[in-house]
Amino acid sequence: MTMSPESNTQLATYPRKVFTGEQASAVHYCVLMISAGEFALLCALIAERFGQAISEPGQVVDAVNGSGEALKLFAREEFNGLLIELTTNSQIFLEQLDATFKAPPAPWFAFPDMAPIEAVMSKQGSLEYWWDWIWNPFWQHASDEVRMAYLKQHGASDEWIEYLAEPANGSD
Repeated sequence: MTMSPESNTQLATYPRKVFTGEQASAVHYCVLMISAGEFALLCALIAERFGQAISEPGQVVDAVNGSGEALKLFAREEFNGLLIELTTNSQIFLEQLDATFKAPPAPWFAFPDMAPIEAVMSKQGSLEYWWDWIWNPFWQHASDEVRMAYLKQHGASDEWIEYLAEPANGSD
């Protein structure tokens, strides 16, 4: 959990949020990955909070609601799903993201041709970005029980379970 500077509210570690500092108000930069099927959930949250409709990924959202809460968002197809990058000063919207998107897609979903042993190796480029910004914020803070439930729910192979269930692995 990370503490939001603008309130006493604890924000989840996934989706990853970076407090960018107070200028006119507290702003967070957030990165999350969702499946194409979850895009409608994200669109509903945006429409509810900011009154702006989104029809497809690739559209830039630049919205301000009547309370002065702002959102700048871009969704693009990447990693076999949708990568969402956003900035917002809306504490409520961040809390809604936390409640709706609790975990990222699994590594074998984002990189279907990658063997678990490859994740132990030095990471560069898009794999490093995905691991640092998408996977680690979730996996490093998940309890053993949450990890095992995640692996089962997402149909991990025995090889992935062996690799990711080790405390020192999965978040290198």
